[in-house]
Order: sequence, then C-alpha cells, then structure tokens
Amino acid sequence: GAPCTSTIGAGFANAASRAGAMSSALNAQHAFAPTGSFDPAIPTPRAVLGYEIGERFTQHHDIIRYLERLATASRRVRLDTLGRTFEGRVIVMAAFTSEVNQQRMSQIRQGAQWMANAPDAPTGEPAATERISPTIVWLGYTVHGNEASGTEAALALAYQLAAAQDAETKMILDSTVVLMDPVQNPDGHERHAQDVARRRGALGVPTNPSAMIHGGTWPGGRTSHYYFDLNRDWFIQSHPESRARASTFTTWWPHVAVDLHEMGSNSTYFFAPPMAPVNKNVEASIVKWWDIFAASNAAAFDRNGWAYFRREGYDEFYPGYGISWPILTGAVGMTYEQASSAGGAVMRSDGTVMTLHDAALHHYTAAWATLRTSAARRSERVRDYVAFRKSAISDVGRAPMRSVIVERDAHGRADSLARRLIANGIIVKQFRAATEMPVATLYGANAPARARVGAGSYVIDLAQPQGRLAKALLEPDAQLDSSFIREELEGRRTGQPSRFYDVTAWSLPFAFRVKAWWTSTVPAGADIPVAVVTPVAPANAAYGYAVEPGSESTIRFVSALLADSVKVWYAQRAFRSGGAQFPQGAWLVRTTANNSRVHEIVRRHAASSGARVVSLGSAMVDEGADLGSNSVFPVRQPRVALLGGTPVQGNSFGFAWYALDQRMRYPSTSIEVSAVQNGVLSDFDVLIVPSANGLPGSFGEDGDVRVARWVRDGGVLVTIDASTTWLASVRLGLSRLRLRRDSTRADSAGGAPLGAGVPGAIVRTDVDTLSPLLAGMRSGDVPVMVFSDRIYQVPRDLRAGEAVVRFAPEARLRLAGYLWPEVPARLAGSPYLWTERVGRGRIIGFNGDPNFRDLWRGLFPLFANAVLLGGSF
Repeated sequence: GAPCTSTIGAGFANAASRAGAMSSALNAQHAFAPTGSFDPAIPTPRAVLGYEIGERFTQHHDIIRYLERLATASRRVRLDTLGRTFEGRVIVMAAFTSEVNQQRMSQIRQGAQWMANAPDAPTGEPAATERISPTIVWLGYTVHGNEASGTEAALALAYQLAAAQDAETKMILDSTVVLMDPVQNPDGHERHAQDVARRRGALGVPTNPSAMIHGGTWPGGRTSHYYFDLNRDWFIQSHPESRARASTFTTWWPHVAVDLHEMGSNSTYFFAPPMAPVNKNVEASIVKWWDIFAASNAAAFDRNGWAYFRREGYDEFYPGYGISWPILTGAVGMTYEQASSAGGAVMRSDGTVMTLHDAALHHYTAAWATLRTSAARRSERVRDYVAFRKSAISDVGRAPMRSVIVERDAHGRADSLARRLIANGIIVKQFRAATEMPVATLYGANAPARARVGAGSYVIDLAQPQGRLAKALLEPDAQLDSSFIREELEGRRTGQPSRFYDVTAWSLPFAFRVKAWWTSTVPAGADIPVAVVTPVAPANAAYGYAVEPGSESTIRFVSALLADSVKVWYAQRAFRSGGAQFPQGAWLVRTTANNSRVHEIVRRHAASSGARVVSLGSAMVDEGADLGSNSVFPVRQPRVALLGGTPVQGNSFGFAWYALDQRMRYPSTSIEVSAVQNGVLSDFDVLIVPSANGLPGSFGEDGDVRVARWVRDGGVLVTIDASTTWLASVRLGLSRLRLRRDSTRADSAGGAPLGAGVPGAIVRTDVDTLSPLLAGMRSGDVPVMVFSDRIYQVPRDLRAGEAVVRFAPEARLRLAGYLWPEVPARLAGSPYLWTERVGRGRIIGFNGDPNFRDLWRGLFPLFANAVLLGGSF
C-alpha cells in the first residue's frame, strides 16, 4: 500500500525560522563543494546544526530538524513520514527534484506504477510514460547504525540538491527524482551516536583504534531495536523500518537503488559489480548497468586520487539485502562500502587517519556520480527497466518452474506466507475449489506426481512483473555455479577464506513449513484471494475451553492467558468433543479452576489473538481421553529470563526477544550474565540462553554451579545454537549430550583441519511427535537450517523423549543450500533438539536458532513450547 505522506516539514515554517535561515545562509557554503553557488535562502547544515558535516555524528532529532528546515525553505524538497520505529523515532523519506517535477509528483508516481505493473499493457500509456519519466533513484543510508558516515553524507547531499544553483545540479533535478532515506536504522544509529557522544572528550577523538570511543556498548549500534540486521529483512519485513521501505518502494518503483554502508577502517571503497556468487535470477541488463555506474564512480574517485575496488568481499546471492531485493524488482541495485572512521577519526594500519569528514565525502562523491549518470542516461535506464519488467513475464513463463501452489493449513502458516508475498508486491491468487494437478513436484520430493489441493490453496504464477523476486523467494533451491563450488572446495583444501557471505538457502515454503508444489504450467481455476474468516467468539462454557495447538494465534492466546494468571492445562492425547476434533497437545482452560472473570478473559484474548476457541460442555468426550484424565496436566506459569550481554551474540538475543515480545506476546526479563552470580535466578522458572561462544567461565567462579543447582531445583534451561555446546559440556554437568570432536578432517594441503561450518543450508529432520515440545507439529518431516560446524552425539543410554528432533538419514538429509561433502554423513541422525529431565528441572538445547531472523516461522512452535511447557512435563 501507499505510505503515509503527511509532510512534516510544512508545520515548522514561521517568521523566526525563515529569518534565521536567511541570516545564517547569507554566506552560503558547502563543506563538500566549497566553490559552488548556493541559494542563500536555504539553510546550510552548519546554520542549523552548529557544526560542519563531518565534525561529529548527527543525532536523530537534529537529522529530522535539518530536513524539516530544508523542506520549509526549498520547493525542491518534500519530506514525508513513513512510520515509526519500535523506539518511537520517525522514519522519513526526503524526495528531491525540480520545482516543475515537484508539481507533477503524483503523475510521475502514477507513471512509475504503470511501467512497473503493466509493462505489456495493450494501451500506449506505459510506453508514453517511459519516454518522459525521470529516473527514480533510491538512496538508502546507514542501515547499520554504526556505519554512520552515510547519514552525514546524506545531509550534505540534501543541502546540495536543495540549494545548489549550478547547471549540473539543475540537470540532475530535471532528470531524476531522488528518494533519500537518510537513516534506515534510526534506533541503531542513535545508539551509536549517543555512545560516541558520551565518550568524546573536550580535545576531540583519540585515533588509537583501542580507544573506548571506537567501541560501542553491547551489542553495538549496528542493529535495530531488537538487535536485528535490517539489511537482511527486506523480504521478511518483520520490522517497521523494513515495512515502511518496502511499501514506499512498491509505490515508487525506483530504477536505481544504492545502499551506502561502511566496512573495516583499513579498507578503501567498494562499489559494484559484486563478487561471486550472483543469484541466477539477476537479469543481464543489471550486470551491464553495474559496469556503467562503476565507470562513473571510478572516474570521480580517480579525479581525487582515492583508492577503491570491485568484485571482492560482497556477493549478490541472498535476496534480502538492501540492494538484492531492489535488483529483483528491476532496479540497478548497488552496495557502496566506505572504510569506517569508527568513533570519528581512527588510525589505520598504513599510518593514515580515516576521519568522519573523509568517509562522508567519499560517500557523497559516489552518490553524486550515481545521480549524474542516472540523469545523463535517463532514457536508457528507464527503457531497460521496462524491458526487465516485461521479460520477467516472458522469461519466467518459459522456464520449467512456472507456478508455485501452497496448500492452506489449519495453523495459518500458508496464510502468513501469502500475506508476506503480497507485501513484497507479488501477485497471489487462490483456488475457489479443490483442484487436481496431473503433474506437480512436491517440495522436498525428487520427481513430479499427480496431486490434489483443497479449495483456498494459494497460487503464485511466476510470470508476473515481480516474477524474478517471487522465484528467488520461492524456488526450492537457489542454484550456485559449479565453478564457484569447485573454487571453494580447492580454496578450503588450501586454507583460503570462504567466499560464502550469507546463508545459501532460504526457500520460504520450507521456512514456513507449508506443503507446496511447483509446476511447469498454471493450473486453471485460480482467482483473487478470498477474505480470511474471523473466528467467532466462544459462548460461555460450562466445563471449559479448548484450542488446537501449533498456530501463532494459539500461542499468543495461551501466552496471554498465562500472563493473566489464568490456569491452563495440556492434553497429551487427541480427543473429539461436540463435533470438534483436537489433536494431541490441545490447550484447555477449566472454568471452575479459575475465577468468574475467566469467560471475559478468554473472549478478550481470543479476539486479540485470532485463535479459534471452542467451548466445552463436559469433561466427557466423544472419542479419546476424557478431560479429567491424568494425561491432562497443568501448565506452570513460567517466569522467563533472557540472558544478554557479553558473550551473548546480539543477533540471537534479539531473535529470541522479538519472538517473545512480538510473536508470543509473553513477558520476559532481560538479565546480564553477571546477574547469575547475584542469585537472581531464584526469581525465574525459565532461563533462555541465546547463542554465545565462550560461556564456560563467563558466569564467574561458581556461576556454572549456581545454574546447575537452579535447574535441579526446578528451573528450565533453554540453550540456543552455540550455547548448547556449554549445555553439553562436562563442566556444567547437566546433560549427557556431547559435542562431536571429529567434525573436521585433517586432509588439507597443509595438514590442518578443514573448516566445516555449513553456510546456512536447509536440511530435513525427523521428529518425535509424542513430545510436548512438538505440540501442534503433526508432521514427522520438519525443515531446519544448519549454519555452523557443531554436531552433537547422543549418549549410548538414550532414553525415550530426549532426542526430540534429529537430523534425517544421509540419503534424505539435504533439502536446499550447500553442505561440504563430508557433512551429510556426519550430521545424519544427530540431534537438533535435545531435552533431559534433571532433578525437578529440565534442559532443552537447540543445535541451531529456531528464531533466526524471524524467517523460520515453521519452527516457532518449537521455541514457544520450550518456553511455555518446558517446566510442566
């Protein structure tokens, strides 16, 4: 949908501000363009901020204040608010173009939508629009909050576009619409800016790299409020910043998109083309334009004698980056990476000092070169964009994989996936009736077969303008070049660093754990999506209420009840009552065991969660175990602690925090590692330890002893990813699980062990569906992600219900992504999810992160069940 477009700058115009702008700008100048001519009525950054760009990091309120002043003073600028972050900071977009173009912005935007969404329409409208359309250029700065020179460059560029009077600037404004996101991660950027401000002394920034000012408070300013990397969230869109960007992008449909980052201080400057691997869905014209823009950037840098590089360090494979997602829509997406100035000025290994001014100037120069090329080659760029959108229909339509069919499920995961695709601008339809598919390949199967899907199943025809993005997100296995793999294997053997930059698999049907097929045709009978039916509020129950397990709505409903101190029970066996069928793992609320407000509370939380709640008239059931059976046990209301601080990985902490806060809506308390020594664990029933390396010893001299005693006294310890190695250690003494020590082989050229870290592949697991941890997960075949070299071995005295989820046998293991040759045999049969009863408590260990990036929605019940049920069985 269209973004909110309330112009926030307009309300700030008054006589005092206009007078201030005029007086302070009489000697208008630009720190990055000292010889230019500028409109004295437009305030310089120094006039508003009190310092020149590059002297210090600008805090969020001052960023907004300066952009508001520009929007008030210049007819070239429109400032729109797109939303707010989790911490309440405004997300803005500044649009720069000529005054004439500003007056016809609605027509330009409508034309962009025509070219993007109806490129092959029979009317002449798209073609006519193509001839007159300006190039729409998206500039995104500082998606990683501590890569903050980008935001300073954005402010400098904003002044140039708003105030400059030279012919080149006017040409750019006439021929482009510049959509600027000056700070893509306001919360992380503010964390960084505040850290630096607090550590900055009166004499400036010490350049020694070890100075405190060059580090940040845990976990640093890179990530968002929930410590997510927003540069991986473009198609997942779990965060308001990403939703605002995607919504705006699919309103404007830019032709060029640049994401401006920072890298290590000892580097120089990077711009596209990227290194291998490149996603196979990247179309040839994009490669052509990478070289065109690279030549322009290189010329600008050569004029200044600045060093730079291409085709190293940054790939183009994962489709969720800030330029990968735009590339698959038809924009020329490019990452620009500038060597970091850290806290504002840092000594580099070659003896030079990289300053914030230098870093921002480099970004400013690259962005200006990009705008100049985008304007000068406007017609060609717009024409190629339209051709991309047309070919997305024709090329995909001729490919073996033409459509994807996703069957609806009782837990709403297919509905969630459909909504996510639609939010990515992808057309999704549904079957109105049950449909036979003579030839369709089930995801995870090796050969096509006949299939039948029910009414309401979703259909995604990949022959659509967004077809390349749809294919990249939905295809079962993203293809890696065989030459790239050969080079990686040889490099691995000779001890070279891997070029795998991110995960190698992300297929959404696997991640959402839905039943899906792909076909070479489009099955008949698909129509526009049907409306989702809202569950009816349950009538007052005589005996109690029941809800089926497994869905996010059910988990939110049960979480809300427990948080409200409602007594809840868990039914281990399936039953049928009054025509309603419940699988094993249903949740129950008994009316007489709760107070008289239970009916009102149940209805309120059913409405807010969307859960389908059934009223029960009796404990006697029509089939299965009666509800007074001993197989129905009470659920303990968990008091949850989430461990944070060093050495916990910030991303993993954030993933768990987000799952608790936003998915479960269950209260938790974040505690520092040091708090364990202070006896705080006695206040909690569940301790979640996100991924962490180096946990042994981090709790202090007797910390491990305290944790072990707390578990034996009834606590539930949940470890995630790398933290499970601590759980499996002899030192902790809580588990019989052990880490395999032979996960690497000494057959490299130098005789050293080969690195075996799996770069984010999707594999199949087999599950124990009788375990309460599997409540609501009926399938015995669950996809998970492997993103490490950690492999565990089960004890010889393995007991029932301990190895709850195990990696599938070698022949069935791999679903998507890359595994080193020896990994399948070593990983097969080892545990992904392990649990043991220890005294009166329980340990639960994940060999992976079920909350990874909020992408693995199919694994969410595993995490939720561990938290809600771990202390009750």
